[in-house]
Amino acid sequence: MRPRRLTPEARDTLTRRQAALTGLAKHPSWPDFEEEIRRKEERIQKAVLARTLGSAPDAPVNEIDIVYWRGFIQGMRYLTAVPTGAENKLELFLRSQGIGTEGVTVE
Repeated sequence: MRPRRLTPEARDTLTRRQAALTGLAKHPSWPDFEEEIRRKEERIQKAVLARTLGSAPDAPVNEIDIVYWRGFIQGMRYLTAVPTGAENKLELFLRSQGIGTEGVTVE
């Protein structure tokens, strides 16, 4: 499959968006955000486990709740993955468009 060619305007928009996302991961507060996500995930896992182990045999934990919390955790992980993967995606896309990225830095 051949890479699609974008209009110059669409290419500029995509480049700015990916650069902005990459910049998020370089912000001084980003490690604090990632740590807070890890702590939140841990709290959720402990709460779900406690609820699962503490439920009465005649009142089991609702499977829908477990699926919900699993999806919620995956969403939080996605939030932290987007900015850190944006730079690689941008570089790959620019190369597919025939645009060199040597010497280009994203601030």
